[in-house]
Amino acid sequence: MRSLSALALALTLMIVAAPGAANFETPDQPIIVKATPLDPEQVRQRAIDFVKSTGVANGQKQVARWVVPVCIKVIGVSAAPAARIEDKMLRVAREANVPVARRGCEPNLAVTFAKDAGEVVRQIYAKKPRRFIETSPAEREQLLYGSAPVRWWYATEMADRDGVKAHDMTPVFMSAGGATDGVFSLPLGLPTTQQYGSGSHVRTPTIRSLYGATVIVDATKAASAPIDSIAAYATMVAFAEMDAGSPPPDSILGLFQPSNIEATLTDWDMAFLKSLYRMPLDRRSQIQRGHLVEALLDERLPRMEEDKKP
Repeated sequence: MRSLSALALALTLMIVAAPGAANFETPDQPIIVKATPLDPEQVRQRAIDFVKSTGVANGQKQVARWVVPVCIKVIGVSAAPAARIEDKMLRVAREANVPVARRGCEPNLAVTFAKDAGEVVRQIYAKKPRRFIETSPAEREQLLYGSAPVRWWYATEMADRDGVKAHDMTPVFMSAGGATDGVFSLPLGLPTTQQYGSGSHVRTPTIRSLYGATVIVDATKAASAPIDSIAAYATMVAFAEMDAGSPPPDSILGLFQPSNIEATLTDWDMAFLKSLYRMPLDRRSQIQRGHLVEALLDERLPRMEEDKKP
């Protein structure tokens, strides 16, 4: 596995926040995976709906997940909540088998709290528009001018089955002065989602991997949510290449929906992450979607049977 120092061009993240760090309460409560009871006949359709809503392995685009170790940096809040968020994300990462970098690593996953998330994104786009090369026009519009409390985007790359990347990358780190401004480095590449032909109808000669992610939390819009819930939300969108559309059923990603009842990672969320990080990457997207559905069923059905025992 390549080291983080071999990552390519850095993704520059401009922090534009109110004077001082965002202020969030940090009650000492653990993240608890929450289960939602389902009848057995509902489970398959719910699993299908869950996978479809995430947008993972959508169309002809293969799954992308972290292959290089994640190195998390939380910005825009004081030291105590930043450490709390990072700790909770790392605990989930280890449970789901997401590769984790050692201490002192170069960050490649930023969770940033800002007074106005849209303004932050617009400033980044004005200075470095190529940082958004992987977003569609509709996704870019929502990042720049939408009203979502949390916004995110990714840097991905193509590699062969052995993880050898498809393009060269050179690390860059930039810094800027100012009491409330900062420049944070994340990797940027020039990926492709093209799937090349191979001699196998099942396996593909290439895989897709995440090597950078940016999550920006609008501290004003998200202020009503507990810090642990925000940490759980950030975990889901940081560790999987999620769409920003309608959230999956029974997921922390419904946190900001009016009818939301979830405050932490659900059993579906955890099962999805575990399944994502143990499935083969060198498969076509249709096969990967089916794998995720079946893996969710494997996770859910035994638990349902256990719940029925007197």
